[in-house]
Amino acid sequence: MDLSQFKMPTSVLRCEPSGREVVVVHETNLMDAIHQSGLGLGQSCDGIALCGFCRVKILDGADNLSPMNEEEKKVLASMHAAADERLACCAALYGPVSLTTTYW
Repeated sequence: MDLSQFKMPTSVLRCEPSGREVVVVHETNLMDAIHQSGLGLGQSCDGIALCGFCRVKILDGADNLSPMNEEEKKVLASMHAAADERLACCAALYGPVSLTTTYW
């Protein structure tokens, strides 16, 4: 039986400064990928882009993330976030990405 038809595209997430890496299927959001790496990430809104506690800084691979939706833009603007910051609950992986956050 040829199983190649079931192969799913994957992405690698690298979390700094720990260097932890995790391989996830495309479209996995950053929050889920970070949790799969074994690292904790703040949140209080159950991942619906309200609290902003899951803000991360993208070190490399920003082009491999899904575009920002309106909710994410509003939350980040209200936090005066830098251009290289995203909400982990909103951004989905489509290729290799390296990131960090202030409390790791």
